Amino acid sequence: MTSNDYVIDAKTRVASAGLRWSEAEDKEALAHILSDDIVSRLQAAIARGAGASLVVSGGSTPAPVFACLSEADIDWSQVKVTLADERWVPPGHPDSNESLVRDTLLVRKAASAQFVSLYRDGISPELAVAEVAVDLKQMASPFTVVILGMGNDGHTASLFPDAPGAQLSRAMDLNNAEGLALMHPASVPQTRITLTRRALLNANHRYLHITGEQKCQVLYDAIGDKPDEGYRDGMAPVSGLLLESPESASVFWSP
Repeated sequence: MTSNDYVIDAKTRVASAGLRWSEAEDKEALAHILSDDIVSRLQAAIARGAGASLVVSGGSTPAPVFACLSEADIDWSQVKVTLADERWVPPGHPDSNESLVRDTLLVRKAASAQFVSLYRDGISPELAVAEVAVDLKQMASPFTVVILGMGNDGHTASLFPDAPGAQLSRAMDLNNAEGLALMHPASVPQTRITLTRRALLNANHRYLHITGEQKCQVLYDAIGDKPDEGYRDGMAPVSGLLLESPESASVFWSP
């Protein structure tokens, strides 16, 4: 199967799973259409009077979207922002997702948005989880928008397939009421704190934002050929965020 075939077949599987697919000719164009979609949902939530909540992901892929969102003409003082996951490093560290968000999203018109950090200084992550969970409860629920990325191993947020089995199973379990989990995947050096699958699914809309033909191959494999059967143990973690309530999820892709 060629790389272009994976793009075509990924679109077909996305449609068969009941998910919405949007694409653009390049990353910049994709950032504009995705940010417009997100802004419309944030505006609607603000207009209802309860404020809006935005969950974002780190990495290089969302940076163009953050730049577009930072220029959006909405009442950002009514928006609370947090991360889907974070490396347990302080702000200012090169690997800090919080620093990325503060430098690229929470600037210009979006500077008045309120940020809820997943990191706590001077305390172990094990002790910090309860404190962070209390802060997250101050955000509008369900989350207005959740923006997810996806790694080449099928992980999303810090729900890594190579995390210790008990950790991943608990974080993916919809019966687990805990909104946060600590993860120690073998493939990454730092401890991770992540919103659980149940917490991420508690959203009015979820976006999977990916670029490149290789990600289409990963997505094609993750959804599987029987999406109507839903997520099952052993599948790529990202499928657990797509196959549940697919009518409330979208895939945005560009080359």
